[in-house]
Amino acid sequence: MVTGVYIAQAIGTIGCAAAAGGIATLSIACIPNLTLPARRPVKSSHSFYETPGNLAAHLSHQWLDFYDRGHKIFPSIAGLASLANIYVFWALRDAPTVAVSSVANHYLLAAAVAMSIAPWTLLAMLKTNKRLDSYAASDDEVGHEDSQDAITSTEEQAKRSQADNEVPRLLKKWAKLNLVRSIFPLLGAAISLHATSRVISSRA
Repeated sequence: MVTGVYIAQAIGTIGCAAAAGGIATLSIACIPNLTLPARRPVKSSHSFYETPGNLAAHLSHQWLDFYDRGHKIFPSIAGLASLANIYVFWALRDAPTVAVSSVANHYLLAAAVAMSIAPWTLLAMLKTNKRLDSYAASDDEVGHEDSQDAITSTEEQAKRSQADNEVPRLLKKWAKLNLVRSIFPLLGAAISLHATSRVISSRA
């Protein structure tokens, strides 16, 4: 039982931290590189907010690819870590010493905070996700062979120009919202680490 609790404490803390780091990486590294201008001098400085030189369809497909990978991996890690923290809560809730049992609820709080990524995604990010997904889907409907013919009309050129401006803006907005999302598992890791340190000190 004690060994199981130790393992669960480690999984709960490290798992939340890993999920936070992975989610944040998408915003800190992936999106800025995805929206870089197509060409720039090697030694020139550049801003995150420079206008990208890539087509909207290419950008939205790139985003869709790493978003699909990310939403399968990182929420699963956060979920596993939260289950571990719930197990620790259950194991320590009736501990004989008050010092240990009093911090059991911290693990439950850590699990709840870490899994707040789900409601945050639904409430704050879903609209942006759907907009980006729609750009990728609309390009798929046109098809690769017909893509050049589709942009010959003035109306289609205007739509493509609007998309080329809007998609980078949506990506930068998504990056900010996603960075906020990474805070939830990070807080979960901090709470479970704090609780574990209190448990260890009480047994020293």
